[in-house]
Amino acid sequence: MRSAMLVLALSLGGCVYPATEPTGVEFSWRFVEHDLAEGEPEPRVRTCEGALTEQVAIEVRDVDTPDRQGIFRFDCFEGYQTATDLQTEASDAFVRLDPGAYAISLWAVDDRSDASRSEQLETHEVVVEDRGVTIAPWEVSRAPVAWALELLEPEACDTLVLALYYANPQLDLAEFMADEADQSLPLYRPGLGSDRGLRVDGQPTPCDPDMAGAHVFEGIDRAEYLLDVAVDGRVCSLRVDLRAEAGASSVIDLANLPCGG
Repeated sequence: MRSAMLVLALSLGGCVYPATEPTGVEFSWRFVEHDLAEGEPEPRVRTCEGALTEQVAIEVRDVDTPDRQGIFRFDCFEGYQTATDLQTEASDAFVRLDPGAYAISLWAVDDRSDASRSEQLETHEVVVEDRGVTIAPWEVSRAPVAWALELLEPEACDTLVLALYYANPQLDLAEFMADEADQSLPLYRPGLGSDRGLRVDGQPTPCDPDMAGAHVFEGIDRAEYLLDVAVDGRVCSLRVDLRAEAGASSVIDLANLPCGG
């Protein structure tokens, strides 16, 4: 897991304030999911909240003089831009720097943990030009998690249907447009399957004793989800909390659904 302790302190030589026309870097970022949903041309875009990121820290190191470095923190929304935003407006995340080459790392500060714990997202070298502002847009993803789903008593049913939905799509997804005529939640990732081939995209599966045990889903974007479980027509909705770095596990007794019915 790409997480580490990030000391948010600024060294004396970390920020250079030019005496003439200001030069520097205008940063922007957006968060994308780790994989394509089946039939989607591009990964879905997450909001700051959907990416569990309260702040973004930018670590700047002068390539030619490595001891000149600093870390700058911004509230996530200050530099967050979708592809449309990037074309129409400037980001508020700006760092003034002298012309030259800089090694720059982007860190996400998780709003569910201590503010000193961060995850390093990406590192690039950025060349600051001697005139004007250098634009540096970043498309990044938070580290994914694994989800283990254990099935008990599969011999007790004939047909199983599992469907994993976003619990809060209006908050998690940047481009989610609710349809007033359709109040259903969107599937998280149509086509998603486990290491043993178990699908959680609403496709019916014949119950089989061999289904018993754990099914592991890798590469899941951290968030809260709802899992609809339909066993021979009996339907139950379960909340699946995958916001923790370590992922999570769920257990479903197919002979005794937790919501009854």
